[in-house]
Amino acid sequence: MNLIILGPQGSGKGTQAKLIAEKFGLTHISTGDLLRKEIESGSDFGKSIQEITDRGDLVSDDILFAILEKAPLTEGKGFILDGTPRNLFQAQALEKIFSRTGISLDNVVVIDLPYEDSISRMLKRAQIEHRTDDNLEAIKKRLAVYNNETKPVIDLYRSQGKVIDIDGRPDIQTIFDTIVSKLEK
Repeated sequence: MNLIILGPQGSGKGTQAKLIAEKFGLTHISTGDLLRKEIESGSDFGKSIQEITDRGDLVSDDILFAILEKAPLTEGKGFILDGTPRNLFQAQALEKIFSRTGISLDNVVVIDLPYEDSISRMLKRAQIEHRTDDNLEAIKKRLAVYNNETKPVIDLYRSQGKVIDIDGRPDIQTIFDTIVSKLEK
């Protein structure tokens, strides 16, 4: 099973991706985790990524795909890709990677969350995790990018019949149970 999980910042996609990966034996590939790992390495590449994320900007497609090329997409029983694609160009580039490696995408789980809920969850996460990229200005900037660039990606996958819509407002377990029941159909 090969999945993508999308949703606005704060929707819990990372949490749900980990739970789904564990439940179905999938490899969890988080582009955010891969980027943070590169930042933590202290490399020049990581430092440039840190500067971009501290401004609240998203990394360029080139940086993202340089990171993704290292991801284990063809290992194990499948994967859940968390945080990518964020725009139509990335969706097309990802499709080329899938085509080249013989991967077929089964479903795209979309966790919907109202704007104000996203902001309050992200600000709470900033306090708990001490993340410099979770300040109000940066959060609003990323949510605007999600609305302008990622929603067309969701529309693309919806036109292919691959989208599973999930309400992101309930508790973690309820959301997870809903996702599992829809994936097992």
